[in-house]
Amino acid sequence: MCNLYTLDPALKELAEDFHRFLSLELVLAAGPDTLSNQPWAKVVYPKYQGLFARPVDPNDPAAGLEPVVGRWGVVPFFHKGPAKAWKFPTNNCRSEEMATKSSFRDCVKARRCIIPATAICEWTGPQGAKTKHLITRADGAPHFLAGLWASHRWEGEETLSYTMVMQETREGDDMRAFHNRQPVFLDAAGAATWLDCTADYSGLLQGPPRGALVADPPTPVGVAEPA
Repeated sequence: MCNLYTLDPALKELAEDFHRFLSLELVLAAGPDTLSNQPWAKVVYPKYQGLFARPVDPNDPAAGLEPVVGRWGVVPFFHKGPAKAWKFPTNNCRSEEMATKSSFRDCVKARRCIIPATAICEWTGPQGAKTKHLITRADGAPHFLAGLWASHRWEGEETLSYTMVMQETREGDDMRAFHNRQPVFLDAAGAATWLDCTADYSGLLQGPPRGALVADPPTPVGVAEPA
């Protein structure tokens, strides 16, 4: 599963990437350099504040996306207590469980988002001497990853959070050598389908074409740990 990723571009450049690669507009209500709530981490670990993009109008995702900063790791609405007291690892959700698992099922129905990333990170090798691999797109574009977001309220405080959808790797997938799980990578057509909560997303649950991803270092060390 993914427990570390990076996001390098400034907001203005990120908006350009969404337009160029997904034909989607980021609505920058607070201006081209800042968000209305807070900064986001450029190196993102679970529970860090990361950036995701959600439809301004859930009924019309093509009308534009709102960039939002939230906690990487869904805090479900039913949690009774402050967000920091939520201890379960919900930064990833398995694609085959998300429609039925209590932490994610309502998000699948109505709160889908896109997580931009410069690189995702995986480790291979023995415990205590692991090698970190940065997985990027071969064409130099950012990753656009399927995600779900949630809103949790406790004693008047709202916490926005999100999770990364993870699918199994298959024979021939670029990620197969590094892990048995990988994010759901979105192109323009896939992003439109994912953000449409009435659409069938099952066709998105496959890895990108072979050679679309590259790793640094390119060769895994030993055997990747199972999920």
